[in-house]
Amino acid sequence: MLADLHSHTHYSDGTLSPQALLARARERQVDWLAITDHDSTDALHLLRECPPAQETPRLIAGVELSTLWEGHEIHIVGLGFDIDHPGLQALLLRQQTLRRERMQAMDMNLQKAGHCGLMDYLNTLPCTSLSRNHVADFLIARGIVKSKDQAFKRFLGDRGRIASAAHWCSIGEAVDTLHAAGGLAVMAHPTRYRVGRMQFRRLLGEFAQSGGDGLEVSYSNLDPARMQHLATLCLEYGFWASTGSDFHHPGNQWMDVGRFRHLPGELAERAIWLHPGWPGCSL
Repeated sequence: MLADLHSHTHYSDGTLSPQALLARARERQVDWLAITDHDSTDALHLLRECPPAQETPRLIAGVELSTLWEGHEIHIVGLGFDIDHPGLQALLLRQQTLRRERMQAMDMNLQKAGHCGLMDYLNTLPCTSLSRNHVADFLIARGIVKSKDQAFKRFLGDRGRIASAAHWCSIGEAVDTLHAAGGLAVMAHPTRYRVGRMQFRRLLGEFAQSGGDGLEVSYSNLDPARMQHLATLCLEYGFWASTGSDFHHPGNQWMDVGRFRHLPGELAERAIWLHPGWPGCSL
């Protein structure tokens, strides 16, 4: 069984429409797919209103919430929740507003540097959760930088020329909101956070104390040794194990839909889809 529980559409920083993402997942023989756009469930509402004719992959409600912990942006994936839950939708609206305000601050800084048109560009996009990746695309399109790496080093990183701090919700609020909506909370791609070993353990401990349910143990571009280490931590902290590609666009073949390793054998009984709270039905 192939469960890709982390993917993105053009409603956040992916490039495919929800329908195109579903079709790609079907081609890749994915059984369960969670669309987890950043701070948005618009793709899920669209697919509920216009459901696909095919039964596979089975669609699981998902979202990727941005949180702030000790100055670090930590992503929490929500799975299997009620997409109409008022508390969740209120949080998503607040996060989206923060995103737009951050873009406006970056636009002002760009104008001071002599580069205009960012907000006009962003307003042409189909997304509802704007991000620094979209700003990087703008900088590349205007010839200001040649790559996303250059965009983040020169402009968008913490010390970049147009940097603007994010003020996301806390991990506790994210977990509580997902639980109130009937969902599960999973820490996304845990090896990608720039924290030291002891700080990482403190992060896992606080996530567990907040009621976090799971840890992504297998995802794209994760080597076997690190996956095995995550499997050990998953058992140590009592988490359920999740899997996902973190797919954004077809051009990145190393992060394609369904492209990740199977869970280690010792987690066979701890897969997140075996959790008692796993949704019994799709959207």
